[in-house]
Order: sequence, then C-alpha cells, then structure tokens
Amino acid sequence: MEPSEELRQVVIRFFEALRDGDDESVRNRVSREPGFERLGSDPQEVWHDGETSALLWVQQIREMGGGYPWRLIDEIRAMREGTVGWAVGRADMASPIGGSVEFRFTTVLHLEHGEWRIVNWHSSIPASNEDYGFLLTTSVDDIVEAVSESRPDLSATSSPDGTVTIAFTDIEDSMRLNGFLGDRRWLEVLRAHNDAVRKATAEHGGSVVKSQGDGFMLAFASARRAVTCAQAIEAAMDETFRDPGSPIRVRIGLHVGETVHEGGDHFGHAVNYAARVASAAGGGEIVVSSLVYGLLAQTGEFVFDAAREVELKGIEGPQRVYPLARETAEPLAAV
Repeated sequence: MEPSEELRQVVIRFFEALRDGDDESVRNRVSREPGFERLGSDPQEVWHDGETSALLWVQQIREMGGGYPWRLIDEIRAMREGTVGWAVGRADMASPIGGSVEFRFTTVLHLEHGEWRIVNWHSSIPASNEDYGFLLTTSVDDIVEAVSESRPDLSATSSPDGTVTIAFTDIEDSMRLNGFLGDRRWLEVLRAHNDAVRKATAEHGGSVVKSQGDGFMLAFASARRAVTCAQAIEAAMDETFRDPGSPIRVRIGLHVGETVHEGGDHFGHAVNYAARVASAAGGGEIVVSSLVYGLLAQTGEFVFDAAREVELKGIEGPQRVYPLARETAEPLAAV
C-alpha cells in the first residue's frame, strides 16, 4: 500500500460536497455494489446499501440547511492498494445548540469502472474513557503520578498527629466536553472553574498541592475544613455554571491519611486512595472514604447518603464510600 494524492483529493471533494450541499456529487460518489456499509455517529445510523445511504445523505444535507456545518481540522490522509483505498479525517462541526464538536470519519473506497466509489463510511464523536468503564480521567492520573514522584512537603496542612485530609476534584467527562465546546469556550470554562476552586481552597485554609487541566489535588489540616471546602466548590460551580442544562459538573473525593511520615509508604497510599475515592463520585457529587466518614458522621454537621460498596482501581477488594447528601450542599462557615 502507498499514499494516494488522487484518493485524498477524491475524499476532500466528497467532504466539500457534503459541506456545500452538492446533492449530485454526493449521490455519484456512493457505490451501489453489494457490501456497502455506513455507520453514523448516532446509534440508529446504520445502513447496508448505497442507494438508501445516498438518499439519506441528501436528506440530511437539506435538514442541515443546505450542507454539513463542518470544516476540516486535520489533513485528510489516504492510502491505496490496487483497486481499494481508504482515508481518515477530522472535522469541527458547529452545533445547533452552540459551540462545536469534533467529528471523525473514515472511509473505504473501491475503483469501479475508473471511478472511486465509497463502499464503507464510519463517522464518530470522540467520547471520554470514563464512558467505557475507566475509573479516572487522565488529568487526575497525571496529578497522582506527578505528586507521587515529587512528594511535596504537606506539613503546613497537617494536623498535630501528622495526618492530612486530601481532596481530588475534576470536571466530569472533561475530554468529551472539550471536544463539544471547542478549545476557546473550554478555556473560558477552565478559567472560571479553576478560579472558583482556588478561591474556595484559600478561604477554607487549604492548600493547592497540584493542578493540571481541570484536575486539582487539595490538602487540609482537618476533615471538616476539607468537606466544607468541597461544599463551597460545588456551590460555586452551581452559581458559575447556573444555566439550565449546563453540562459542567464537578466531582470530589476525600480521604484522610498519614502523608508526612518519612518511613514506609504512607504518602503514596493516602494520595492514591484519595484519587480512587474521587473516581467513585459522579458529577456534582462529594464522596468521602470510610475514615473521613468516621471522623465526621457523629458531629451532626453533615448528612450522608447510604454507603456504597465500590471497586477502586489498584485497591484490593470492595471499598465502602459515603456520598454527602445534596441537601447539605450549602457550605458551612469556614473555621
């Protein structure tokens, strides 16, 4: 197989025909031979013959106001071997509800009577790894790795007995939201989110240990301060992104451990466990470990929902975590 400029230009012209609403060019490029397959980004978009698919492409063009609202954001790459070729590309598609979303497509073409015809087309919208069962976003994993390597001095945020309450926070489905909103709008979201997290942490006597992208690792001298800060962060998110239907949801997980001891591996275990607790939280949810729950449940200041048994990445056996009830989401006074 070898790169094919001819095939690349064919696919570019087909892309432009969809964009410009050129019905005839779209219909003429689709094979009517047996074996045609087309998979769209919607679960219902599955077609097995070229004639039907060509008609539906034309119909979609009309429903979109005369053409697909997209532009190429990556050079189309095309290869061929004999009478078969294939290509891949990425486009930025405007959304009717605002912003844009990344749209990927691959296609296989066959040379029929001297003309390249599409015999397979597959389009998709990138999704977060979390949609497929992975427990942590990349940003939190990166923070855990960086902090475990550097082992920063947390003595300023430790209690008299040498323990520190650690909180991990991030935006749920951040990778998918970045693709949906586009880089410019996503940067605005990050700035507002990061400012709110830093402000709440400072007001509650905490420390930002590490931040990367939309993920934060925070440290506090007491579990109470940590949880009240988490409540303040969620309240700030509700206020900052208060538009109805806003997809911005922050998840927070907390754990307390001996992170300042030199001997053994207290630091690494406490940090990793706190990150895994965060992975058990959903968007807009605060979840604490059983140790944090034991410290706070009897104070009467916080209300928790029923415990959940969860599997945490890298931790042996089921673990019990406790979600903070949403009705207590109004932050308590910092002390």
